[in-house]
Amino acid sequence: MLSAAALTIGLSACVSTASPPPEPAWHSCRENAEFDCATVTVPIDWSHPAGATIDVAVIRDRADDPAHRAGTLISLPGGPGTSGVDEILRGGKFSPELRSRFDIVSLDPRGVGRSHEIRCDSGLAAHQPNMVPDNGGRIEDAHAYAKELANSCREFTGPLIDHIDQISVARDVDAVRAALGADRITLYSRSYGTMPAQAYAELFPQRLRAALLDSVDDHSLDGRAFLASEARAGEDAFDEFASWCDRDEQCVLHGQDVRRVHADLVARAGRGELWDPNGPMDVLALSRAVTQRLYAPEWSRLAMDLKTMTAQPNHDPEPVQPIRRSGQPSPMPAVAMCSDWRFDIADQQDWLRLWHEQNAASPVLRAHFAWGAGTLCSGWPIEVRNPQHRPDIRQGPPILVMNSLHDPATPHEWATHVTALTPHATLLTYTGWGHGNYSRTPCTTAVADRYLIDLTVAAVAECAAG
Repeated sequence: MLSAAALTIGLSACVSTASPPPEPAWHSCRENAEFDCATVTVPIDWSHPAGATIDVAVIRDRADDPAHRAGTLISLPGGPGTSGVDEILRGGKFSPELRSRFDIVSLDPRGVGRSHEIRCDSGLAAHQPNMVPDNGGRIEDAHAYAKELANSCREFTGPLIDHIDQISVARDVDAVRAALGADRITLYSRSYGTMPAQAYAELFPQRLRAALLDSVDDHSLDGRAFLASEARAGEDAFDEFASWCDRDEQCVLHGQDVRRVHADLVARAGRGELWDPNGPMDVLALSRAVTQRLYAPEWSRLAMDLKTMTAQPNHDPEPVQPIRRSGQPSPMPAVAMCSDWRFDIADQQDWLRLWHEQNAASPVLRAHFAWGAGTLCSGWPIEVRNPQHRPDIRQGPPILVMNSLHDPATPHEWATHVTALTPHATLLTYTGWGHGNYSRTPCTTAVADRYLIDLTVAAVAECAAG
């Protein structure tokens, strides 16, 4: 699922004629010689494999115990927009046992980081229109903005902007597999990375040894159900934070009505009286800031954030004028998301109805930050190449799904639904909080490792909150 943090999108050009991927030319990574780096050439448009290409950046952490190597594990990062190369360079998330048994490979997915990063007009990206319909926002303004932004992305990025869907990423992953000479691969995926993982299981089940979907996206939902479920997830995660604050004296808001504190901030945001270093905060910016703290979760920091914002004086600094036409990397997760999700919002009345559903599902936060992405995508003029659909996984190995019970970004209800729709899938629930579960507790790590290494699915259905 998309990150609450800003997604970086930018450019590197490489155009040539597609061909079967050769063995990667591995070399020591410039940033850390402990790891191997290379590129794999893939077509921009997989329906025209002989056409223009890009180079996808890949990284390898070789197995520490090659004599007992279980194979190649490809880790698919979330976001959209997270660099898998950077994750490995930072030491990754995997246990010593897993690192000893697998060559762990990751990549910067197409459109991200070192893999022809998408560029859009930085002024447009930094100054989105009002997307709050009961505070002056108009859907026609959002749709006009989406078209202008898409045109700028095409100008600065080129044809790749039409092909950043997760089916294309899944085909890139298989090109990496082929270049590595692996007959089958093991997949670990997290958050939005579960989208190409599910696509890979649909397209290449015979090439899949095992697949772990950690904090899974439910790509069967229509736009309305997606937005409503995200709002419920954010509200549930905030409720857990508020309950902690009620019972724990370590919370700097202990003894106060935390929901009332937040409601006052929402009201100030609606009046244009709440600011962060980037400018005024509307209710969506406030929701994004709060939800970001619920990912780990960082409850103590969130309480301090709310206290600090409450003490912030009302002020009205000089408006910041957008700087246009620079073509810099753009903080727009929706640019990638719009290739995979269709949101049909016909007019202002329809938009307002959906907004009221957000408010009803999330009476404290008022909306999930995903609302902005859904609004933008509803006016995105580029074809949705990977629209929502029920999983079509007919063969392949058993799949392990992992999700926390109180995830603010990929709701637990998504995990139960994906598991029910996927043949031979098993769900492991972490009964606590946050986004991402592999290294959450010794239990989640142990269950994941036994599955990935031994292909054994544990009998336990839950790992208790630690």
